[in-house]
Amino acid sequence: MKFECDTLPGLESLDSGAYANVLCETVIMHMREVEAMESVRHLAALSAPGGALYLSWRITEGIDRRDDQGRLYASFETDAVKTALAGHAIELDERIVSASSRKTVHRLVARREVLKFREPRQDLFTEKC
Repeated sequence: MKFECDTLPGLESLDSGAYANVLCETVIMHMREVEAMESVRHLAALSAPGGALYLSWRITEGIDRRDDQGRLYASFETDAVKTALAGHAIELDERIVSASSRKTVHRLVARREVLKFREPRQDLFTEKC
């Protein structure tokens, strides 16, 4: 198994469509919504057709907040994340309570759709006498 790392939101060193599995665990919650959604789109683009993206973030209700250490906990809607995952089928969509922080965490698994082509109609290729 090979692991590769890069920096969100750009992910410039990684190839689009090249990965069977992409993991982003509780990272996007520390970004403003615009950067978080850009990150989700770039993470989704990394998945190969049929590949999966696991994404999680802590739920922050209402407005963005900072903790005592100054870490940002951004507030954004799940629908915004799902919109950024266009072209992916959601296979897991759940909220759990983290054992370590006791905060609610949203987890998604999204699989990049595989384009299927129809067979050409045979009647279009018949010879006329």
